Amino acid sequence: MNEFWSRRTCVILTGASKGIGQSLAVEISKLLIPESTIVLLARDTNGLEKTKEMVNKENKDILIEYYSVDLYNSNATMFEKMLEPIDSTKYELFVLIHNAGSVGNLDHLTADMNDPDEWNKYMFLNLYSVTCLTSVFLSKFDCDKTERCIVNITSLMAIEPFKSVGYYCVGKASREMYFRVLALENPSLNILSYSPGPVLTDMYINISSNSKDDIVREQFSSGKQQKNLVKVEDTCRKLVNTLAMRNYKSGGRVDYFDV
Repeated sequence: MNEFWSRRTCVILTGASKGIGQSLAVEISKLLIPESTIVLLARDTNGLEKTKEMVNKENKDILIEYYSVDLYNSNATMFEKMLEPIDSTKYELFVLIHNAGSVGNLDHLTADMNDPDEWNKYMFLNLYSVTCLTSVFLSKFDCDKTERCIVNITSLMAIEPFKSVGYYCVGKASREMYFRVLALENPSLNILSYSPGPVLTDMYINISSNSKDDIVREQFSSGKQQKNLVKVEDTCRKLVNTLAMRNYKSGGRVDYFDV
């Protein structure tokens, strides 16, 4: 554990105002040494302020910055301005965690997903903003002696189809493939796609309530499934431990339920 996290670290985390992102910021902050930094990105300023308070409570020796951003309307210049103040010579480890995302329109079965504008809006948040921020991150922190780690929060739905969740399945699958290619092209990078398991987030509740498919709604809301829900703190601890142990191939995926 100590070898990975016991370095001056700069963490950049999207979707940090609630749910998995908020919990992940807290769990990581417990491990960071003094003079480390966490940069939190999300739309909800109140949620970001709450996350900052929670992180501060765990670790008063790190710097916490946050930016209220709309990833639906992001671009390279915006990300460059956010990362510009970071002194890349100060840190020994840079970690970028792509947690932000959306489930997409649940009213459409896949055969009805025929609106290019809706596709573009969905993919802008769930893929294009991810590739753009990753590119800026790699360009800004292009230092041979400093480890660069990228985490993609993914899902079982990236590799297994679910009815009526077509946008989400396609978005997660495309993100995983992007990072697999990136890892192949850049052997020095440490890249992980992490599937947190079924966590009771707003997204999970949305699918269980609004999926157009009766079986999917039942599957997500059944008593049996409720028993299998993963506590957000547990899955975040699994992720930080997985990164510390590094028992995965760069570009690969790890699921919460993997031994």
